[in-house]
Amino acid sequence: MTVARTDAPYDVFVSYSDADRDFAHRLYDALRRSKFLRRRLRVFFAPAAITVGESIPAAISQALDRSGCLVAVVTPAWLASEWSRLESDVAVWRDPAANHRLLLPLLLKTTAMPTLLSRIKYLDVREGRDLEEIMPDLIAAIRWSAAEAEERSQAAAERRDVLAAPILPWLGFGGPSFDFVWPEMIIDPSVSPLRHPGSDARLSNWLTSARTEAACFAVVGVAGAGKTTALRSLMLSGGGDLPSQRVFVHARDLPARASELATRSRRMARLALLVDGLDEAGEGLVETVSSHLGQLAAAGATIFFAARTDFFDRQSDILKRTLGMPREVLEVKSWTREDVLDFASGYAQRISDPSVSARAESIIDDVPGAAQMSSNPMRLTLLLYLLASDAAIDVVRLSEPYALYTMFYREWLTRERHRGTGGIDSSLVQKSHTALARWFYTNRGERARPEESIGADVWMALRTDSAFTELLDTAAGWGDESESIRGFRHETIGEFLIAQSVLDAFLAGGPAIDAALTVTVGDDVNSFVRSGLTDLGAARVSVIQQNLAARYDELEADSAGRDTDRSERLREQIIYYVGRLPVDEAPPMLVRAFTTESSPLLRRSAALGAILHGDDDAEIEYMALLDDPGEASLNRSVQMVYFGDVHGDLHTFVDGGQGWSKTRAAILRRLGGHSLRDRRLRWWDLKTLRSFLEARPGDTLSSAELAVVHGIDTAAEGGSERELAVGREVRLIDELVRGRPT
Repeated sequence: MTVARTDAPYDVFVSYSDADRDFAHRLYDALRRSKFLRRRLRVFFAPAAITVGESIPAAISQALDRSGCLVAVVTPAWLASEWSRLESDVAVWRDPAANHRLLLPLLLKTTAMPTLLSRIKYLDVREGRDLEEIMPDLIAAIRWSAAEAEERSQAAAERRDVLAAPILPWLGFGGPSFDFVWPEMIIDPSVSPLRHPGSDARLSNWLTSARTEAACFAVVGVAGAGKTTALRSLMLSGGGDLPSQRVFVHARDLPARASELATRSRRMARLALLVDGLDEAGEGLVETVSSHLGQLAAAGATIFFAARTDFFDRQSDILKRTLGMPREVLEVKSWTREDVLDFASGYAQRISDPSVSARAESIIDDVPGAAQMSSNPMRLTLLLYLLASDAAIDVVRLSEPYALYTMFYREWLTRERHRGTGGIDSSLVQKSHTALARWFYTNRGERARPEESIGADVWMALRTDSAFTELLDTAAGWGDESESIRGFRHETIGEFLIAQSVLDAFLAGGPAIDAALTVTVGDDVNSFVRSGLTDLGAARVSVIQQNLAARYDELEADSAGRDTDRSERLREQIIYYVGRLPVDEAPPMLVRAFTTESSPLLRRSAALGAILHGDDDAEIEYMALLDDPGEASLNRSVQMVYFGDVHGDLHTFVDGGQGWSKTRAAILRRLGGHSLRDRRLRWWDLKTLRSFLEARPGDTLSSAELAVVHGIDTAAEGGSERELAVGREVRLIDELVRGRPT
C-alpha cells in the first residue's frame, strides 16, 4: 500500500513551470493567507523555501516526500518540464489510486492531459478565470488532504502509544512496555461467541469469518483474562476485514474525544474503534459512553468494547437502549496449559533466564490449584515476575489469588527499595496506595488529584518514589492543570489492596472494622476477601470471627445508635462477611442475628449465611418465612439489586414487577451447578425462582431453563425432609409454568 508520509512539514507543495511564475506567485500568496486548524497553511514554494547555497534538487525532493499534497499549475510548459514531470510522478506514485487526493491539478492553459492526470478532476482557471473564484474549492481540497495527513500522523502516534503502554510485571524502572511482548509473546486468545453460540475459536480465526463492517462487538471476561491485550492486538494487527484505520481509547476518555472521533469517522471510509475498560469507567459513565458509541456505530464505525462479564451483564439494558445489541459478545476464555507454557517460555527468553519457565512449569504441575490460577494471564505474569525476581515464594499458598498478590506486592516494595528508587517507608507507600484504591473504587471513571486524595505533603514525598508511582497510571499536568492519576496499572491491584485493608481491619477489630466498611464493595473485591480468608489459616480466621462478632454485639447493644442507617449498614456487612467465613459450623452470631434482628434485610442476610454453613434449622425457619408475601418481596428486591436488574439501594428498593432477566440467569446458573455452595442454596434458589414466577403471571421459563429445574437430583440434597422440600419446589414450579405461553 502506498500512502503519503505522516510527518509532513508542508500542507501543500506548489509545482509550476518557470514560464508561469507570475500566476504561481499569486497562487502562493493566496494559499499562505489561508488557514487550517487555526493556523496558516504550510506552503512549499521553491523561491521562498529554498535558501541561498542549498541544493535545489535535494530541497525539492525532500519537500515532495514530506508534503501533504501537491498543487500542479498545469500548462504545456509544465508538462514539458523535466522537474515538473518528476514532481507529478512522485505524487502519483505515492497515491496511484488517488485515494488520498495528493495531486490537485489547476488547468491554467489548454493542453493534452497525460493518462495519469486525465483521471483526476482538475480546477479550471483558463481563459482569464479569476483565481479567487476557484480558491474555495482548492482550499477545501487542500484542507481535506491536510486533515487526512493529520489523522494518519495521529494514528501513527496512537499506535506508538499502544506499544509504549506500560505492562505488568516489569523488572526495571520505566519498563517494559507492551512492545516487550509484541508480537512474539502474544497469545492469540480463545473466545466463545455468546450471542450465536458455537465452538470456541482463537480470536484471529473468528475474525476471518466475521462480518465486522459498521457493527458493534463486546469483548467480555473475568478480571485479568486478557481483554486489554486482545484489543491492543486488534489495534496493531487486526484481522479479517477489520478496517485499517483503528483507534484505541479508554472508555473514561471517550466523552472528551467523542467529537474528534465523530469527525474522523465521517472522513474515513471505515474506522475501527477499540474501547477498553468500560467497567473501569464506572456505572455513572456507561450511558454517556454507550450513547457516543451508538452515534459512531450509526456513522459506520466498527466498534469493539471490553468489560468484565459481570459488569456487562449488569449494564446490558442500558447498553441495548443506547448502543443497541452487539452483533456478537465474545467471552475471553482461560488460557490452556499450552498457552501458559508458551508465554512462560517467551518471557524467560526475553529476560535470558530459562530457569523461569522451568520453575513455572514445575509449580503448575505440582502445586494443587496453581494450574487453574495461572490460566489467568494477569496472575501468570505476577508469578513470572516473582520467579524472575528470585523472590521467596511459598508455593503451597499459590492456589489462592490473594496469596499471589500478597507475595507480589511485598516483593515489589522490597525490590524497589533495594534498587534505590523506592526509598520512602513502605508503610506510607502501602497506606497511600490503599487510600487511592478506595478513592478510585468510589469515583470510577474520574482522575484523582493526588494532592487531594492522599494529601499534598504525602504526594510531594512519593511522586518520585518508583515503589509508589510505577504501580499507577499517571498523567502529566497541562497548562494550569496539576498532575493526575488515572488508576492503577491493573485494576486488580487496587481491588487486592482494598481487600487487604478489610482483612487487616477484621484482624485488628473494634472501630477499625467500621472504617474499613465505609466503602461498600462488590464481588470484585469480595472475591479477594474470600480468597484471603482461605489463605489466612484457621487461627486467624477464628480471630476475625471473634472480632466481627464482638463489633456486631457492640453495635447492636448501642440503643442510641442501633436504629441509625449507619449502624444497620455496618451490621449488615458484618453479617455478610461472617456468613462467608471458611468455618465448619454456622457461627453463633449468625444464628442469633437471624432470631433477634428486627430488620428483615439483616435477618435475611443472617439466614443465608447460616444456610451456607449448613444450618438446617435456620434453613427450615427461613424457608417458612418466605411464605409471607412481605418477606418474599424483600428477598426478590435484594436479588434484583444485587444482580443488577435495577439500579437501586438494596436497603430501600421494593420489587415492582420490573424485568428480572439477570437474576433469573444467576439463579438458574446456580441451580445447574454442583458445588457445595450451589447445593446448600438449592432450596432457597428454587423458592426464590417460584416467588418471581408467582409475582409475574405473564412470565414463564424456556424449555432449556425448565430442563435445568427438572435436572436437579433431589436425592442428593441430603436428608429426607430437605429432599422432599426441594422436590416439592420443583413440582410447584412445573405446575406454574405448565399452561403459560412460552
